Amino acid sequence: MALSDIARRTGIPAPTARRYAALFKDFFSGRRLGRMTRYPEDAVPVFLRVSELYGQGRITAEIEEILRREFPRTIEVGPAGEHMALPAVPPELSSLPGNLTDILTDALSDALSEALSSSLNRFGETLDALADQKSHLDVQQSDISKLKNGFVLLARNLKRLARRDQSDTMTQIIRIQERMRNMEPKLAVMEEITLTLTSDNADLKARLSAQEVELQRLREDRQRLEDILKRLNGLPV
Repeated sequence: MALSDIARRTGIPAPTARRYAALFKDFFSGRRLGRMTRYPEDAVPVFLRVSELYGQGRITAEIEEILRREFPRTIEVGPAGEHMALPAVPPELSSLPGNLTDILTDALSDALSEALSSSLNRFGETLDALADQKSHLDVQQSDISKLKNGFVLLARNLKRLARRDQSDTMTQIIRIQERMRNMEPKLAVMEEITLTLTSDNADLKARLSAQEVELQRLREDRQRLEDILKRLNGLPV
């Protein structure tokens, strides 16, 4: 389902649902298809739960902790569409044999390192894309500014023409109106492109914010794992 479908299903406004998807993306299992993100049916209860928790006055950090206890989450570790489940560490971990603990330590460390490296790479790609979009937007805004200046000059010319002979004035006005009609489609196209780039820029900013949240979460997970491994090896935390 698209976010618009989820908004209709849950009654959550589309901009609010988009913010939820960016803040808690690990719990929705969204799949990127072109420029659209699609969500499975089981994402609907998660959206409803997030809305309910915000309605109770919970802050984002509290909601994230509650979602971790109630719903599974995934993190991307490879190309788009590939996910790795991040399991909770069970209390029985302390009873594992020593060699199995070493194996588990290596596996968890490798998986976390790979996930962190992948997130950093995507973070850099997002920044590059944002810079490229901003460059395009600046060019479009410059073109629109030039068109507006052109309309100002045309208006001034119309005032000058008003002082001339009436027949000559009408001829000039007709020519200018024709030029203005020819310029209107281009202006409309430029404005449409600008709106699209502005929307993409907002989407990239949301993705950047989500990446920052993910990096912070990975650091916290890594610290928890290190504390657990220290306890297993009898080291002070």
